[in-house]
Amino acid sequence: MGTKEAIKTQFMKEYMNKDFSQITVKGLCGSTPVARTTFYSYFENTSDVLEAVEDDLVKGLAEVPVKVCGGNLKELDFQVFLEELEKYIKENWTYIYAFLVTQPDLKFMRKWKDAIKINFSKKYPDISGKGRFEVVAEIAASSVLSAYTYWMEHPDEMGLREFEPLITKLLDDLVHSI
Repeated sequence: MGTKEAIKTQFMKEYMNKDFSQITVKGLCGSTPVARTTFYSYFENTSDVLEAVEDDLVKGLAEVPVKVCGGNLKELDFQVFLEELEKYIKENWTYIYAFLVTQPDLKFMRKWKDAIKINFSKKYPDISGKGRFEVVAEIAASSVLSAYTYWMEHPDEMGLREFEPLITKLLDDLVHSI
C-alpha cells in the first residue's frame, strides 16, 4: 500500500471511531505514521482526505454497471447488476457503512445518488429529460440509497435479494408516472 492509500486507510479508521471534527492532520500523521510535509503533498486537509475516500467509493459503485453490461444500461440484467453491486458493497462494507450509518456523510450520499441518477437516465433514455424526470430520478435514487442503508443496518433481517422485487416495482412505478 502506498503512502496516499495508507493515509486514507488511517483516516477511515479514525472516521469510524470519532467525530470527523476531531480528526486532525497532526493526529492523522502521527497514527499513519507519515510526516506532515508528506501528508500535504497528497492532501490539503482532512476534508480533502474525506473527499478522496468518497470519490474512490463512488467511482467503484459507478463502475459496477460498466462491468455488468459494458455501460449499456438498456441491456442491463438487473439480477446480475444487484449481485455485482452486493459484492462491491460487501468488499467495501466498513467504509460504506461508516458513511451511511455510523457517521452519515451527506456529500457521499449526494455523490452516490448523482451516480444512480446518471444510470437511471441511461437506463431510460427515452424519458430522460421529459416532464418530471428529474424529480422521479431523485426519488428513485433516494429510495435505492435508503434501501441499501436499511440493509446495512439490518443485514440479518432482510437479504439484498429480497429487495430486488421491491426496487424493481418502485422503478417501474416511477417510470410509468412520467
